[in-house]
Order: sequence, then structure tokens, then C-alpha cells
Amino acid sequence: MHIPSERVYREMRSEEASLWIVPANGGAEIAFLVKAPTSSIKALFAGCPMEFLLGKKGSYLCHGVRIHDSPDAPLLISGAVRVREEMLAIQRLAKDRQSALFLFNEMDVCLGWTNLEFIEKDAEAIYTLVGSFESLQVGSFDRDFAHALDCFCYSTDTTQSYPDAALVPLASIRLNLEPWRANRNHFIGLRESHVIEIDDLNEGDILERAIWASLESVFPLTLYKSPLVQIGEKKRELTDVLSFHKYGNFLIESKDLSILGSGFERSQARRISGVQKQVTKAIKQLVGACKAISRGEKIFDQNGIELAVVRDQPSHCIVLITELEHSGDWSEITRDLMTSMEATGAFFHVIDLREFIALLKGSLGGAELLDYNLMERCKRFVEVRDVHIRSQFAPNKQNQADA
Repeated sequence: MHIPSERVYREMRSEEASLWIVPANGGAEIAFLVKAPTSSIKALFAGCPMEFLLGKKGSYLCHGVRIHDSPDAPLLISGAVRVREEMLAIQRLAKDRQSALFLFNEMDVCLGWTNLEFIEKDAEAIYTLVGSFESLQVGSFDRDFAHALDCFCYSTDTTQSYPDAALVPLASIRLNLEPWRANRNHFIGLRESHVIEIDDLNEGDILERAIWASLESVFPLTLYKSPLVQIGEKKRELTDVLSFHKYGNFLIESKDLSILGSGFERSQARRISGVQKQVTKAIKQLVGACKAISRGEKIFDQNGIELAVVRDQPSHCIVLITELEHSGDWSEITRDLMTSMEATGAFFHVIDLREFIALLKGSLGGAELLDYNLMERCKRFVEVRDVHIRSQFAPNKQNQADA
């Protein structure tokens, strides 16, 4: 286990995905930290390869990792190297050709780790590319760093477009990885506790637990996993996760596309088709749950205690998936969401874990502010009729590290 420094942790909380190569154990070792989407982390645990990339434009150094979690659409996570200790750590990595590698998810939780190594020829490529580490530029992320990063990303994939980007020299290092070790993360609430292990084959339940864990501090007294609704003489699950406050309910259906069980070899088109089928199913389930609450059906927790859900305010009905792809035709999903809102009077959302955590961070852990931000997001969805919406909040200067 590696505990990030205060600087790295601040940056990690402000970044949706990135990487850091830093000293560890008082400088005796190097730690390679990657923050990535949960779906990509699962693909790594399932055996997908990863490579380390370096690019240099003038005196500006950029780095990244390419995770081959989809055969026709690998994921690139990139960043500018602008802190002296990270430059020295990369230099040390080139010398040692080995390091511990730690994976962090959208919640900034370390899910697993392994050891990596690479061959001497790749280490020589690093030295050839960089030249003098002492001459590299350091400082805040300004326009020059941003342009260098655009050039780096363009050089790794010329099919993408970046303003005024030019090709820069790259070094590509194939990482040889030992078997992954999954961390056992415990999340303790006032009424429930849950464990998250990323290599658990019950992938859907693990996503539900992650959602519960992310909401526990927002709704410490009104958060329930798998609540029950009584229909006639029978009780059945109302939704995957339920929370509420005086202004309304939050009903969440989580849908996780299997990767550990089914593999990462599916094309992007097949993956999107599978996610869309899951989303369509979840929308129907949420319509049923919302109508059950409106009819006055009794709602219970897993211990049989009746819950005082809110029945006179519109609910937020959230379909939460691991990752929302930005390609494919989502028009049918859009129509389903609009129809569901008209039928129930509730707010309907399709978001992924990355967007959900961003909303929670932007809401500063407040239920009322989360409620408001979701309503504003839903208004934007109605305006543009597109599920591909990313929330951006004003940057927190405290999270911008000094070089």
C-alpha cells in the first residue's frame, strides 16, 4: 500500500484521471501511481497490457500510460511533468527499470497494486529522449505546458485533433507486470458497512457498494443498499441504492458491464451496445420504483424497518454506469429519459461513476447542493437532448501543486 503525499493527494482529488511517479519509503524506492476509470482497472486485472509513454517538446516533458482495455479504442491517461521531484523519480525509474505500481479509482481509493519492470533498451530510450533532466521546465500548469501536452497527445494518436499541435518525439515503454494484488477496502457507515475488492467476480454488487460508500458521508442517516418495497403480500427490491433528505429521494440503479467475467476483448461498438441495453432496463426499473413511492407503497430497509421516504417532492432517478462512452447513437436512451420524466414527474439521469464523483465533490458533501446540481444538470440535458454532459466546477486553487 502507498499513501500519497499531501501534494499528490490534492492533485488526485482534482483530476479525473492522471499519473504520478514519485519517491517512496523515504526515497529508497519509486512509486508509480495511476488514477483510472474502474472499468480500465478491471481490464488490467483481467490481463490487458499497459505501456508507459514519454514525450518532450523543447524543455517540457509529458508522460502517460496507454491501457489497452478495448482492442480498437485503448485509453490514454496523460499529464505534464512539472514538479522537480517527479522528474528525479522518472530518472531513478529509468535507472532501476522497476517500481511498484498502484491503481486508484474515481473515488481516489487504491484498489490494487503490482510490481513492474522493463528492459534496458527502453531505459536507454528514456535517456535518449530526455537528455538532461536538470534542464527540464518546472512550474505551474500554464499555456506552454498545456500546448506541450496537446502535442504529446496528438503524437500518441494523430487521428485526434488539438489546436496548433505538432508531432514530438516519443519513447514507448512496454511494462512487464507481475500478477495484480487487490486491496480489501472497508467502508464503515452508521448502519451498514461494506467491503470493496476490485477482483470480486460479482462486479455489479461491487459497483453498488462503491456508490453506497461515496454517499455515506452525504446521507449518514438516510442511506440504504437494496431497500425493499411491499407490493401486496410480497416484498421485493425497490432499487439498488436509496437515499433521501427533506427535499426528495435519490433512487439509483447501477449497471456494470462485466469485464472480469467476460474479458476486455470486446470492440467499442459491442461494449456500447451492451451498456445501452443495461441502461434501458434500469430506466424501466426506476420508473416502477418511482411510481411505487408515488402510490404510497411501504418501503423498508433490509432489517424490515419502514423508511420515511419523501412522497411530496420529485425524486432523482439515476442510472449509474461504470463508464459512459462518448461514441454511438444514444438518441433512443434520450427519448426514454424524456418519456420517463413526463410519466413520473421525477428527474432522470444517466451518468457514470466519474461524473457522479465529480458532482459529489462539486457539491462539497451537501445533500441540498447535490440536489440542486442534479436539477441544473437535468435542465441542461433537456436543453441539449444529449446524455454526454460533464460537470465542471470552479477549480480549487488549493489543489494546484507548487512545482
